[in-house]
Amino acid sequence: MNPAARIRAWLGPVWWPTLLLFLAMRFGDVVNAVVGLWLVPRFCSGDELRAVQPLVRVAAFVATPLSILLVPYAKLLNVHAVRGEAGKVKALIRDASLLALGVFALSLAATPFFLRTIFRLWHIENGRLALAIVASSMVGALSPVFTETLRALGRFGVVSFLSVVGPPVRFAAMAVALPLRGLTGYFAGQTAAPALQSGVAAWDFWRRHRGVRAERYWREDRRVFLVYGIPLAIAAVVGNFRGMLETTPLALVPQAESVAFYYLTTFTEIATYVGSTVVFVLFPVVSARHERGQGTRRLLVQSMALTLAGGLAVSVLLALVGAPLLRAVGAGAHAEQARWFFPLGALAAVRTSSACFTTHEAACGRFRYLWYTIPVSLLEIAGLWLAMRGPDALVLHSWRFAHVFAFMALNTLLSFVLILADMALHRRSAPAVRKSEGQKV
Repeated sequence: MNPAARIRAWLGPVWWPTLLLFLAMRFGDVVNAVVGLWLVPRFCSGDELRAVQPLVRVAAFVATPLSILLVPYAKLLNVHAVRGEAGKVKALIRDASLLALGVFALSLAATPFFLRTIFRLWHIENGRLALAIVASSMVGALSPVFTETLRALGRFGVVSFLSVVGPPVRFAAMAVALPLRGLTGYFAGQTAAPALQSGVAAWDFWRRHRGVRAERYWREDRRVFLVYGIPLAIAAVVGNFRGMLETTPLALVPQAESVAFYYLTTFTEIATYVGSTVVFVLFPVVSARHERGQGTRRLLVQSMALTLAGGLAVSVLLALVGAPLLRAVGAGAHAEQARWFFPLGALAAVRTSSACFTTHEAACGRFRYLWYTIPVSLLEIAGLWLAMRGPDALVLHSWRFAHVFAFMALNTLLSFVLILADMALHRRSAPAVRKSEGQKV
């Protein structure tokens, strides 16, 4: 057995593809960092630059109807792929694509009315920005339907390939679009990489299953759509609205602080690198093990611990070299905000660790966590709403970045504490024999 095969056998079916994807995605992250830290600031004004992250959250909210479908589709793709039922996988992909086109048309009709208030808040000229945001959000939401197919079928090599070539394609699209239209060009350029991923994933599937006839699945699987769709629809609406609302106060803080937030969060995404890769691999592996009645708790604990430890280590490093980093990318005017590197990085690490838990539970068909994560999100939404538009005695008239961070931290830390309590109270994650818990994952 050659060294690579020995390493693969030692790491097992989760950590080997995680390692490959991690290496491939880190190349992409370097390219994306160049886009975020050099290309975008060069062609976006101060008001536009500080609106980038909030408008990305707006795009995620616009895509909520489509993203709601992703988890049940991911679960069913994985189940039918494990069973070797390629005909049902083919039918699922076909129907998801057709449904996405319908959702895109409806969103295109409704979004301009919704975005008018957002544009007014950020002092942004509308132009074609509404269309660009809708297109970006829909293509971005549809892409995971195809990448979920690759993930469910274990095509991690293709995913790694896309992780390498996607960011240069995004960079090229941004380099063309940003000089022409600034913020509108940013969202137009954002569509390039997910469009490429969707095309390659679809081609890979059709090439390998060209002669497969699509099979009916709805009668068998409608219960899964209801079991997954109803709770996750509520969670997606609340979660995406919360995500959009929690960055809205950045329009009220001094411009220097909100622009600094853009640079800081671009760097602190590094704290999520390990976790985002683990989360991507986690769902199909946990789903397959759960379908076979095997234990998954050990895998969950490993994933959460690795994600949290890696993210906190990166946060400490960023805190030590934060000010020189900001000066190096031409953001020296914001160097005094480098003190926020550790809090923001740690927050990102905790959120990604929490995502390991929710991904694991969704893969097992358990949504108990929604009983406490949704109320916590509603608590943050209510607090933000009162602080911005409530009775005069409760309105925060002088917003600073520290206030925005406090709301973010309240939601994240309280949810994480409740997740740990949930894990402690429900120690067995699957009805499996104890022997399976000791198997290598």
